[in-house]
Amino acid sequence: MKFILLIVSWTCCFLVYSQELTLVETFLSPTPIDTWTIDGQQNLLVASENNIQKKVIKGERRFNQTFKSLGNIQAIVPINAMKTLLFSDVQQSMAIVDNTLSQQGDIIDLSELGFSNVLFICASNRPNLVWVFDQFRSSLNLVDFQKSQILQSIQNVETKGNSILEMKEYQDHLYVLFSDGMMNRYDFLLNFSGTYALENCQQFEFWNQQIVCLDANATSLRFVPVNMKASQRIPDWQIESPITSFIIQGEVLGIQKGNEISIYSVKY
Repeated sequence: MKFILLIVSWTCCFLVYSQELTLVETFLSPTPIDTWTIDGQQNLLVASENNIQKKVIKGERRFNQTFKSLGNIQAIVPINAMKTLLFSDVQQSMAIVDNTLSQQGDIIDLSELGFSNVLFICASNRPNLVWVFDQFRSSLNLVDFQKSQILQSIQNVETKGNSILEMKEYQDHLYVLFSDGMMNRYDFLLNFSGTYALENCQQFEFWNQQIVCLDANATSLRFVPVNMKASQRIPDWQIESPITSFIIQGEVLGIQKGNEISIYSVKY
């Protein structure tokens, strides 16, 4: 009976229009969640302190690994089906793991690339490349982590009182969200190629050619066309109560509330 009530409660959290959300499963972490993601193969990956769990969505297969030498994990960055990067901002290092979460090779020390205070990394769709933001020089960098080489770099990206909140690559462009609600877009050579005014956006994803923004109150997912000239805009999805974070990957939507992550299938 409790399980049925949980499904009803979560399904009613969204007032959607032509979208249909169906609760698939709920993951409850016994300890605070540091970061999490859903990869392209529909696996849920959750990091808590220096431990990471991987679970097949709608399946029972699980993997669990502890990385004491890496320290707390701040970002999980899927590269492909066989490779994922784990990033520790405290240790200023990255580890490469395979599809079973087994570490491949040595820990990558970002200071050896000349970085001093890396805050964010995100995946590129090009093999062995990641985007790196180093706050010390306020620089965006395209890095080949296999060759330990910086391929492209620009500095002084942040302005006074305006910090980076998040960055992601989409369709060969890097999108960078700032604390004032503005988003910059850069091409693969880090040439500036556009800007968006997103107003109170605190987190974003991409879905169906739309930028999906979580508003400052964490109670609405707002859609902005990637192509600003496009006429079609998906109506906002309203959320009944504030959430911690969200991830949308293909036909899967993940919603975090504290130590709980609920996974939905999305049909549009």
